[in-house]
Amino acid sequence: METKRLVLAFALSAAVLVGWTVLFPPSKRPEPAAKPAAKLAATATTAAPPIATAAPTPLAAAAASVPAIPVSAGAEEMVEVRTPLYTARLSNEGGVLKSFVLTHHRDGAGKALDLVRQGSPFPGATLALDAADAFLARAAKARFAVERESGNGVTTVRFRYREASGEGLRRTYVFRDSYVVVVTAERDGAAGGAVGLVLGPGIGNPSTDELASRYTKPGATVTLSATASVDRKAKDGLKEAELKGAGLVAAGLEDNYFLTAFLPTGTAAVTLRPVTLAAAAPAPADAESEVVLAAPGALATDVFLGPKELDVLEKTRPGMDRLIDYGWYAILVKPLLWGLKAIHRVVGNWGVAILLITVVIKVLLFPLTHKQLVSMRKMSVLQPKVETIRTKWSGKLKQDPQARVKMNEEMMALYKQEGVNPAGGCLPLLLQMPILVAFYNLLAHSIELRHAPFMLWITDLSAKDPYYVTPILMTATMWLQQQMTPTGGDPTMRRVQNIMPLVMGFLFKDVPSGLVLYWLMQNVLTIGQQMLLNRFTDLGPKSMKPKAA
Repeated sequence: METKRLVLAFALSAAVLVGWTVLFPPSKRPEPAAKPAAKLAATATTAAPPIATAAPTPLAAAAASVPAIPVSAGAEEMVEVRTPLYTARLSNEGGVLKSFVLTHHRDGAGKALDLVRQGSPFPGATLALDAADAFLARAAKARFAVERESGNGVTTVRFRYREASGEGLRRTYVFRDSYVVVVTAERDGAAGGAVGLVLGPGIGNPSTDELASRYTKPGATVTLSATASVDRKAKDGLKEAELKGAGLVAAGLEDNYFLTAFLPTGTAAVTLRPVTLAAAAPAPADAESEVVLAAPGALATDVFLGPKELDVLEKTRPGMDRLIDYGWYAILVKPLLWGLKAIHRVVGNWGVAILLITVVIKVLLFPLTHKQLVSMRKMSVLQPKVETIRTKWSGKLKQDPQARVKMNEEMMALYKQEGVNPAGGCLPLLLQMPILVAFYNLLAHSIELRHAPFMLWITDLSAKDPYYVTPILMTATMWLQQQMTPTGGDPTMRRVQNIMPLVMGFLFKDVPSGLVLYWLMQNVLTIGQQMLLNRFTDLGPKSMKPKAA
């Protein structure tokens, strides 16, 4: 009985399964995958012949036909990253860097220094996508989905964007306790194409006084090649786009003290591009510069955003210290800066350090300056005899073409007889001029002295004296020094020497106050040296001394 029931149950189950299959047959799965796959292969390799392979499985064909899921964000989102050196703010609109505020530096207005130029007509962002094609133009304005990850002193911010067509873009920023930020941009999708990032336009937020100063160079482009060659162009000197070849160590924007630069690797192409920013009327359009770094498909680069501090640049990349524009005088500037730093560590005031290093320089040059003063004193004692020779030949200069040559020969014979070198007073001055220029370059480009106070009204040794007190004192000490120093030569030369203090005072009125302080201290020390020389030194041969009454 039980056997019959079991057989009946199996029969009924089989009947139900068969009947369900007959009444509700499974729908045929479409097979369109072969054609799209062939079309995709043709797009990716247009010149390649078809390869005889097995047909794609139904599962693979179904996956290929599924449309891409768009990835974006519905609202703007700001991401803030803090390190001991800076605070960075990123926006998911295009994945751009909105601000990069340095912790240890202030701008010309005394506010936190932001290396991203803000305010109209500037976009208020940098490291934007270069809109080289339609997709990148859309992505540059799209809102990316954001992911953030932190740990072990490293913060990573990822931005993702994808359209329904499958075209997408991923952007990543990696921040550490360093002025170097790792930035990547990678395209997704079959169309591929190049991807580029734009640095700029402009750098920092210079004050009105800084923009008006002829010593400031905001927004200049700079490139450093692997051969340590540096190429600079002022923001209004870049007339058309310039494509730079591979092998650059750095390419970016600079002012006197700060730098934002790509540190490219591989075959990424660098383009320097002029930009005209139309300001609101009646302000004129402003010429600026920007730097574009591009690579096919994916771009990965280090970006330096920070001060042009000698130690920092040397540690970042070999040769980057050349990006500080010391010019031909770098061989003098670096020892001067080293000496100033050593003294500053002891006294704690950069102005006092300048005064003390001036004393050191004066001591080192003492033998030469002593010879200069002795030579000028001897020339003064010898002046009556020189005037006698001039008077002797003055009536013959117009009549005899050789008279001037003979007069000079007679003077040289007199100098030789008395043991006087007429050029002896010039050599020390020629040696001091490179030091003066080196001091100027040091103050104009060494960030250590930027906004460094001295005392009282001098609050910035890298800026001019706001009340022109030190230039006036410098002019007065030059005049006093000249009155104390015996002069010789013809009357025209003496007149030129008499107006020289006024000329130098006018030229120095707008230079950095630290440079004026250096020259002022030089004058004071020279006056002291001249007083000691006149009091304790017996000058000149006996034949030149006046006879006793």
